Amino acid sequence: MSSALSPSAVADLRDRLTGHAFLPGDPGYPAETAPWDASIRIASPVTVIPASTADITTAAQWARDHGLHVGVLNTGHGILDDQHDSLLLHTASLGGVRFDPASRTAMVQPGARWSDVQALANPHGQTGVCGAMPGVGVVGYTLGGGLSPIGRSFGMGADRVRRIRVLDADYTPIDVTAESDPELFWALRGGGGFGLVTELEFETVEVPALFGGGVYFSGAHAEQVLTAYREWVGILDERTSTSIALLHLPPVPALPDLLRGQYVVHLRIAHIDPTVSSLEAAGRAILAPMLAAAPVLNDYTHRMTPDQLPDIHRDPVAPMPVAYRGGGRHDLDDDAIASIVASASPQDGLAPAAIEIRHLGGAMSRPTAAPNSATARSTTFHVWASSPVDLADPQRYRRLVDDVVERAGATSDGAQLSFYGPDPEPGAFQRLWGESDAGRLRAVVQRIDPDGRIRTGRSYSAAVESAGAR
Repeated sequence: MSSALSPSAVADLRDRLTGHAFLPGDPGYPAETAPWDASIRIASPVTVIPASTADITTAAQWARDHGLHVGVLNTGHGILDDQHDSLLLHTASLGGVRFDPASRTAMVQPGARWSDVQALANPHGQTGVCGAMPGVGVVGYTLGGGLSPIGRSFGMGADRVRRIRVLDADYTPIDVTAESDPELFWALRGGGGFGLVTELEFETVEVPALFGGGVYFSGAHAEQVLTAYREWVGILDERTSTSIALLHLPPVPALPDLLRGQYVVHLRIAHIDPTVSSLEAAGRAILAPMLAAAPVLNDYTHRMTPDQLPDIHRDPVAPMPVAYRGGGRHDLDDDAIASIVASASPQDGLAPAAIEIRHLGGAMSRPTAAPNSATARSTTFHVWASSPVDLADPQRYRRLVDDVVERAGATSDGAQLSFYGPDPEPGAFQRLWGESDAGRLRAVVQRIDPDGRIRTGRSYSAAVESAGAR
C-alpha cells in the first residue's frame, strides 16, 4: 500500500476532520505517536487525533481511499509495529466514561483508561475487572481478553462485556451483542484489536474492600519460595488471586533501601470475601504459609479499597523500551522451578528484569453465558518474562525473553494474548487457540476487515500449525 500523500489529499483529510492530523516533521507528531513501549518507533505517514467517534469513521474511510492501513494507538501498551503504511488513530483524547452504579454498567470511549473508570466506580464500592496498571486502555485490554489481578474471583475483562460498537467492513458503526451477532461478539472479546471499536459497554463488580498487596523475599531464596508457592496455590479457592515474580529491581530513589537495586521474589495477593468480619484477619491466615516460606524483606499487604488495586503489582508506569513473551503451563514441577530460577540469573551479563508466574483458573477457567475467544482459560499458570531493551540490539533481548519462556516449558497454546508478545513469525499468535477456534477467528476477521486494512501488528490471514507448537 502506498504511503505517499499529496498536499491536496492531506488538506482534504484536515478539512473533513473536527480533530487534527499530524505528518512526520510536524511539531506535534512525536508526542502524538509515542507508545508506552519505547522500542517501537512509530513511522506513520499521518496520525489523526479524533475529536469525536465520527472522526474515526472519516479517517478510516479516507485511509481506504488513499491506500493506507489503519492502526490504533491509545496508551501504547499493546502496539506492536511501526505503522509505516498506516493512518494512525491516536484515540487518547476520546476518554469519555459513563457509569451507572444502579445497573453496575460502564460505557467507555476508545481512549478511556482504567483509572477513568475506577474514579467513577470505586466510590460506589464497585470496580472494573481491570488490569494491574491504571494507565492501561480499557478497550485494548478488554479486546485482548483482560488478565486481572482479581481474575480468579471475577474472570477476565472480556467476560463482562455487554455491547461493543465497532465499524463494519464499510466503516459504518454497528452495535454488536450476544443476540445481534454472536460470532462477531465471540471473536471481538479476546481475539485482539482487529476492529475499530468506538464504544464498549461492560459490567462492573461489587468489591467494597479486599485484602491485598505484596510480600518481598530475597532472590537468594527463590527456589524455596516458588516451591512453597506451588503447594500453597493448590489449596486456594477462587476468592484469592495471586502471582509471583522474580525481579531485578532498578536502583531508583523511589524504592526503599532494602529493595533498591536488589534481586527479589515478589508475591502478590488479592483476597475478596464480603462474608468475613475481618478481612485483615482472613487475609493474614491465608497468607501465613507463604510468610513462613523464607525470611520476609517487606510485607505491604493490608485491607484495601479497589482504588488501591495498582499497588498490588507495583508495575512500572513510565514508558520504556521493553521485550516480553508469555506462555502457559499446567503445573510447576521441580524442573520448571529450577529452570525459572536459573533463567533469572545473568547469562553473559544479561538477565530478564522480571519473570512472572500468575495463578489462573477459578472464574477465569469457566465459560461465560455468551462464550468469548479469550485465551488461557484451560491453563493453570501463566509464565511471562520481560526485559528492558537496548535499542542498539533489540533482538538480543527478544531472544532472551523467548528463551526464558521456552526453557520453563511454557507453551503458546496456554498463553494470554495481551501477554504473548510480538509474533516470532507471521500468524504465530494463532497458536493461542486450537485449530478450530483459530479458523473461526480468521473467518470473522475476514468478514469485518476483508481487505486486511486494520493494522494490529499481527497477521490474522496467516495460518500456522497449532499442534505441538511453542
